[in-house]
Amino acid sequence: MERTILLVDDEDDICSALSRLLRRDSYKILRAKNAREGLALLTEHEVGVVISDQRMSGMTGVEFLTQVRTLYPHTIRIILSGYADIEAVMSAINHGAIYKFFTKPWDNEVLRIEVLEAFRHHELVLEKEQLMEEIQAANHLLAEVNQEWVEAVAQRDLQIRHVSNYSALTDLPNRLMLLERLKQDMARAQRDDTLLAVVCINLDQFKQINDSFGHFSGDMLLQAVAQMLTQHARASDTVAHMGADEFCFLLPDIRSAQALADFAQRVIQSFKNAPILIGSSEVFANICIGIAIYPLDGVDADMLLRNADAALHHAKEDGQGGFQYYTPRMNDTAWQHLALETEMHRALERDEFVLQYQPRVSLATGKIAGMEALLCWQNTDRGLTVSGEFMPLLEKTGLILPVGAWAIDTACRQAALWQGAGLHPIQIAVNLSVMQLKDPGFAGTVKTILDRHCIDGKTAILELELTESLLMKDMDGMTRILGALREMGVRLSIDDFGSGYSCLSSLKYLPINSLKIAPSFVRHLPENRENLAILNAIVALGKGLGLNVIVDGVETAAQLACLRDTGCDEAQGFLFSRPVSESQMTRLLQGGEVSDLVMEE
Repeated sequence: MERTILLVDDEDDICSALSRLLRRDSYKILRAKNAREGLALLTEHEVGVVISDQRMSGMTGVEFLTQVRTLYPHTIRIILSGYADIEAVMSAINHGAIYKFFTKPWDNEVLRIEVLEAFRHHELVLEKEQLMEEIQAANHLLAEVNQEWVEAVAQRDLQIRHVSNYSALTDLPNRLMLLERLKQDMARAQRDDTLLAVVCINLDQFKQINDSFGHFSGDMLLQAVAQMLTQHARASDTVAHMGADEFCFLLPDIRSAQALADFAQRVIQSFKNAPILIGSSEVFANICIGIAIYPLDGVDADMLLRNADAALHHAKEDGQGGFQYYTPRMNDTAWQHLALETEMHRALERDEFVLQYQPRVSLATGKIAGMEALLCWQNTDRGLTVSGEFMPLLEKTGLILPVGAWAIDTACRQAALWQGAGLHPIQIAVNLSVMQLKDPGFAGTVKTILDRHCIDGKTAILELELTESLLMKDMDGMTRILGALREMGVRLSIDDFGSGYSCLSSLKYLPINSLKIAPSFVRHLPENRENLAILNAIVALGKGLGLNVIVDGVETAAQLACLRDTGCDEAQGFLFSRPVSESQMTRLLQGGEVSDLVMEE
C-alpha cells in the first residue's frame, strides 16, 4: 500500500524541508499552501497522514484539521506549532481534532519516527474497519456469528488498542497511555492526600550514538534502556516511552523527598555501572532526570509533565548526568534564554564578537608553529564569554553560519596583516560546526574569503578544525566537501581526537593534515600510564598516516617532559600561553618563541 502524506504550510521553506526529510521513507508527498488547497487535494487522493502548520492565512491549522476530521475521520492529523500556539493546539488534541503536534523547530529523527507510527496507526484502523465489514458480510451470509471470528475481532481490537497506547519499539506505555494513567494517579493522590512524582528521563548523547552505530543499533539501545528502567518500577508505578530517547516514570504514594532522591540516584547509578551490549560493542548510556511533584509543582497533567520536562532540561544543561527537582525559577530561566538569544542576534550587528589566539609550539624547535583562533563574545553587561558557553545557542538559532563565516574572515584578515608586516606566514586554525559543513554554499564562502584577503592556497595559512564525531555522520558527503577545501589550499585537522566515536579505518580516506589529541589524555600525565599508552598509540597512528600530530591541553612542565618522547610534532596549552588578543599575539610572533621549556632537556 502506497503511503501518502499531505503537507500544508504557506512557507515554501518549511514544506521543502519536510519533503526532503520524509522522502527518505518513500512516502508519496502532496503539498498545499493553505487549507483550501489541502481540502481540494484530499478529495482527489487517499491520504493517510496530514501535517499542517498552525498559522496560515484564511484558516488556522486547528480549524483545517477539525474539518479534515469530520470529512476524513481515518486520516491521521498532525500539526506544527510554535510555543505561542500551544493552548489552541492542546485544546484541539483534547477534543480529538489532532492526533499529535510538534513544535518548531522539530527534531528530524523524532518527526520521522512519529510519522511512521502515525501511518501504522492509520493502517491498523483501516484494517479493523475492513475486518469488521468482512465479519458483517459473513453474518449476513451465514446468519450466525462464528465464535472464532468473534475471538479474532477481539484480539484485533486488543492489538489496535495496544498499538495506540504502547510504544511499538519498547512495548512500554506511550504518551497517550501515560496521560491517562497520570490523571488516574492524580485523582487517587488527591483522595488519599499523598504525593505523586513525575520523573522524566533522557539519554545523554543518544543522537551521537545513533549516528555513529546506525539506527538499528539505536533501537536496540532504547529497548535495553526500557528493560533496565522497568527493573526499577514497583507494581503501582508506570514506566512509559514518550518517544525517541525520552522515558517517564509515574511514582504514586511518595513518602518523602529523600525516598525520591534515593530512587533517582539508584536509576542513574545503575546506568553508570552497567554497560549495554549493542551487537559486539559495549555502550555506557548515561541519563539525566527531571522531577515534578503533584500537587506542589502542578495540579493538572499537562502542567506536571511540562514542569518535569523543564527540570530535565536543567539537569541536561548541568552536564553531570544527575537529576533536578522542578522549581519555579526554571521558567524564569527559559525567559533568560530567550533574552540571551535576542542579545545574540544583535551581537554580530554590534561587532561584539572577537577572536583570541592561542599559539601552537613546535616541540622540535620551540618556535610558534601555528595558532588556534578562539571565538569570544565581548558584551558590555556580560563581559568576555568564551564560545563553549554560547555555541549551542548559535547552532540552535542558525547564527553559527554568519558568525562562523565572520570568524574565518577575521582570522584570514589578521593573517594577511601579519604577512604584510613581514612576519613569517603561520597557520591559523578555526573551529567548524556541523551546520557550516552542511551549508551547500560553505566551500564557496571560504573561497571568497581567501580571495578577498589575497591568501594563496600554496601557503596553507588557513586550517579548519573538525570534531571526529562530526566526520563520522556522513563520511561520503564529508569527504567530498573536505576534498574541495583541500584543493583551495585549506589545511584540515581533526580536533579532540580520541574523545568521540571514531572509525579508525576511515582515517586513511579523509583528506586531513593533522590530528589534535584531546586534552583528556594529557590531563593526568605523567601519573596515568594508561593515558600515556593511548597517547603513544594515537601518535603512532597519526605518524603512520603521514599526519601532523598536535597535543592540546599542556599545562605543566611535567606533562611536557612526558610528551617529548612520544614523537608529537606540536603542543598547545596554558604552559605556553593563554588565549591572547591579536596585539599580544603580534608580540609573540615577533619574538618567535613562547618558552624555553620546550628546548630543556
